[in-house]
This record gives sequence, structure tokens and C-alpha cells, in this order.
Amino acid sequence: MGAAAVEALKTISEGGSVESTIAVPVTIVTSENVDTFRSVFE
Repeated sequence: MGAAAVEALKTISEGGSVESTIAVPVTIVTSENVDTFRSVFE
């Protein structure tokens, strides 16, 4: 989410425009799927 915000800010500061809503994909990590994402946090 932060990266999308920074990209939008950069675009605006350079005189561009951005959508009023920026969709950012989110994945919910639960005890059932945590092993799939464990390597991301190592």
C-alpha cells in the first residue's frame, strides 16, 4: 500500500493525475495458509 501511495505522490508532484481510488491487492494470512507465506518473512 505504501509503494502505491508513493507512486501516486510522485505522479502528482510531476504534474500528472491519478485515480481517486487506487486498488491494492491484499492477501489475508491465516493459520491455514501461513506456510505459503513463511518464506516472505524470513
